[in-house]
Amino acid sequence: MEIVRAKHAGFCFGVNNAVKTAFEKAEKSNVKKIYTYGPLIHNSSVIEKLEESGIYTLDSIDDVDLNGAEVIIRAHGVTPDVVKMLESKGAVVTDATCPFVKKIQKLVREEFLKGHRIIIVGNENHPEIIGVNGWCDNSAYIVDSLEKCENIKDEGFTYSIVAQTTFNAQKFAKIAEYFKKFFDKCIIFDTICNATSQRQQETVEIASSVDLMVVVGGRHSSNTVKLYEISRELCRNVILVETAAEIDVSKLEKIERVGVTAGASTPDWIIEEVICTMSEVDFKENDDSFATLLEESLTTIASGEIVKKPIVKIDSSRVYVDLGFKFEGYIPVEEFSEVPGFDIAELNIGDMVEAIVVRVSDKDGEVLLSKRRVDYKKNIKLLEESFENKTPVTVVVTEVIKGGVNAFLGTVKLFVPASQISDRFVRDLSGYVGKPLEVIITSFERGMKGRLRIVGSAKAILEPERKAKEEAFWADMYVGKVCTGTVKNFAPFGAFIDIGGPYEGLIHLSELSWRKIRHPQDVLSIGQEVEVTVLAFDQDKHSISFGYRKPEDDPWYDAENLYQVGDIVEVTIARFVSFGVFVNIADGVDGLVHISQISNRRISSAADCLKIGQKVMAKIIETNIPEHHINLSIRDVQAYDPEPKPDELDEEGNPIVKEKKPRKSAEKKAPKKAKEPAEEKFEDDTVSSDSSIADIIGGALNFDAE
Repeated sequence: MEIVRAKHAGFCFGVNNAVKTAFEKAEKSNVKKIYTYGPLIHNSSVIEKLEESGIYTLDSIDDVDLNGAEVIIRAHGVTPDVVKMLESKGAVVTDATCPFVKKIQKLVREEFLKGHRIIIVGNENHPEIIGVNGWCDNSAYIVDSLEKCENIKDEGFTYSIVAQTTFNAQKFAKIAEYFKKFFDKCIIFDTICNATSQRQQETVEIASSVDLMVVVGGRHSSNTVKLYEISRELCRNVILVETAAEIDVSKLEKIERVGVTAGASTPDWIIEEVICTMSEVDFKENDDSFATLLEESLTTIASGEIVKKPIVKIDSSRVYVDLGFKFEGYIPVEEFSEVPGFDIAELNIGDMVEAIVVRVSDKDGEVLLSKRRVDYKKNIKLLEESFENKTPVTVVVTEVIKGGVNAFLGTVKLFVPASQISDRFVRDLSGYVGKPLEVIITSFERGMKGRLRIVGSAKAILEPERKAKEEAFWADMYVGKVCTGTVKNFAPFGAFIDIGGPYEGLIHLSELSWRKIRHPQDVLSIGQEVEVTVLAFDQDKHSISFGYRKPEDDPWYDAENLYQVGDIVEVTIARFVSFGVFVNIADGVDGLVHISQISNRRISSAADCLKIGQKVMAKIIETNIPEHHINLSIRDVQAYDPEPKPDELDEEGNPIVKEKKPRKSAEKKAPKKAKEPAEEKFEDDTVSSDSSIADIIGGALNFDAE
């Protein structure tokens, strides 16, 4: 059988303190009698041991001679009137009220004097509640359920709401929500003891996973009964026992897993006896068992001690940590909030916190802790080690100042010059504010009065890293390497690509597509992931040229097999030039038809017989694939002659065929006559000064005729 014991089962601080006080009085006091006002705790076994030590329970003060007697106020506390009455009877009063209960008493008194109405959430018959109510002149409203809350009407006052230290935490949360919802002005004080909350939470966790739940404690103990009620909601088999003698071992044979918890007034030796009985292990009680276990259950702590404990509670002013049941440790919230970049919302219940003990208050059961002092020493040590060993530390930049920025490691300030914040020039440093920065401390000096001058450098880390990255980057660079990158930016001449290295590469406009494009955005978009091929690189100039278009996408790819001399293909008239026409053979493949290969007639322009966009058949007559040249002939397939003009048609509309004049041979041409002087020319009978232009032209015609 597996037995699971709750970590926080048994005595809480208040009970421990009261019991220890009582036994110390029994040993040292010289008074004739020692009493406790009411049962010191709700546990009959402990009461019996107290009586054996000469400490008796005082149920009434009316018929008892208390002159010279010592009366111990139990952990539950009492009203101020009770203390006055005891003192008036001549009793020496020792107050063993639990510090957490005393807090509630003090709080209720302060709120009552402010004119606030007091609401106490708890059992109206419990001695703690009776005592607390006395601190507001017994005027408090006392509720322990939502039904009783409805009996209280909002009369326009400010209502201050507190809880019994051992009240059910979940139940209190629901009641608090009720008052927030239906009352205009109310202040909620969560006064449930941390130990109670922890004990109840552990009970929930254990009871949910066991076959039998055993609750150990007095049947008159409020917090023990609450543990029993919580267990019954989660486990089918639950028993409440005050001692091990009440356990029937024979009924445990088929139980595989048992959970054990105990109320705040249950001593450890009774819990151990119960566990040992269920385990069928002999438990021999002796006179020292109670005292020994009591001492072991008390946590001792001293100023200057460093502790590392979990957070158990967080409120607006304090962060509480678990130091054990004897003391409640707390750290002021400002010690967390003063750290640059830290958000108090990041703290969670259960987080471990390291702090130093500043002050121990046995009276209040409180321990003031300081996280700041521990962190400061640790951070100073880290910064010194960074300076000596050149190890990096992460700081938070808080503000831009002249020449650089201020940064903090916890609460330790340092300076980072503008020239050292990056391995590249940074004009605007505001982008670093509020962000973590990894630096190496380059200067650590202790000045007057212990002042520190600490200088950090991010560049000292970034430069070696950048050089190492650059060396690795270029070592792995080669022509033909295929890389996956991201489009970062555009320029009119191409697109810049980030492949994850220290430098970006360029895809030239001509390498983006096989077709002509005007801008890189015709093919790519910013942020697009692309696969590129290294075409060239220059390490000294830090330049890389990428190719994006694929060879297989080249329209001239495999053109030697697709286009051969003699093939007849359909082409589209694309563009006229003075010496012919360019035709489109396929998408991205153009060819040339010379003007002489269009028509059987002599034409002055291809436009005389063809139109842009017209589809015609043509024959490939010559190719130069490497140079992307293909020459074709339209005339060899079907000649396109121009339409004749009207003056070139006869009366029947047929083209007039003109005979070509034979050219005179060079031998038959008459030699040119030498020019004669002007005066001799006018003496010629053919042309005289009186001749008209018509005569001159006519003479020239006759000369040609002859």
